[in-house]
Amino acid sequence: MSEPTILNGDPEPTAPRSSSSLASSSHASSSHASSVVQRPAVLGVAALGLLASACSGGSGDAQSVTSSTDPTGQKDSKTLPRSNDGGSGGGGSGDSGEGATVVTGALGPADFEGLGTCMLLPEQMAGPFPLDEQFDRRDITEGYPGQPMRLGLRVIDESCLPIAGAAVEVWHCDATGDYSAFIDDGGGKDEGAGTTFLRGTQSTGDDGIVEFLTIVPGWYTGRAVHVHLRVHIEGNIVLTSQMYFDADYVAGVYRTEPYAQFGPPDTPNEQDAIAGKPGTDGTLLHTRDAITSGGQGTLALLNLGVKPS
Repeated sequence: MSEPTILNGDPEPTAPRSSSSLASSSHASSSHASSVVQRPAVLGVAALGLLASACSGGSGDAQSVTSSTDPTGQKDSKTLPRSNDGGSGGGGSGDSGEGATVVTGALGPADFEGLGTCMLLPEQMAGPFPLDEQFDRRDITEGYPGQPMRLGLRVIDESCLPIAGAAVEVWHCDATGDYSAFIDDGGGKDEGAGTTFLRGTQSTGDDGIVEFLTIVPGWYTGRAVHVHLRVHIEGNIVLTSQMYFDADYVAGVYRTEPYAQFGPPDTPNEQDAIAGKPGTDGTLLHTRDAITSGGQGTLALLNLGVKPS
């Protein structure tokens, strides 16, 4: 298992946290990672009701976040070749149609207040590929190729106030549609037990914000393009859900390598039986082209509305 990538300005490395530090739910244990798991048929939505409100913004200063300019994970001969440029995106999500912008410094409350509204997010299934084990790191790429994506998330309560000390866990497939840690028949390759790419956990500061350096996910049959997430507060999982992408935006990204060889996704958001209605449910990422520390890439932001208890 590779060590968590250490970013400039990050604290000394620590061993990945075990499930004893974050609450477990009824999901696959890391001890099952060697099992052969087939991707399931598309399942029904397990969504909770929504509670929407105007988001008047959070408080607190932004945490200092320094992103790595080059992932340092070393992979064996089974992995895809390492890419430093990650390709370039096209299109646009509608949040910004003015081309790429330079994104520097830490994300702050103002970046999220500009998203317009906040709401409690619906519960959606974790799927068959979560792990109990946590990986405390911002840079989750491990050198895997794809369009660099700076993923910023702000955890808020039903009054739109930021929640400090929440652990936000994310995981998603790589550019080929493959998840780490499981044999899953996901795409052009299928790495299993012992791999940890594109998984990570970060804890919020006073502003409720966490940030990850990752790549735009690929896709696999029967699902819209998505990122999984769980929010842990005081040892309890208070939210399990998924985040989705604007179709026009990812269409531009998928015209570039390493995505182009797999073609466009076969399932749009509105035909995904799990996705619900991302545009109104609050699970649609706000995406735009951006010059990130990883090069030409994507800035993706979302408010995560949760009930702390």
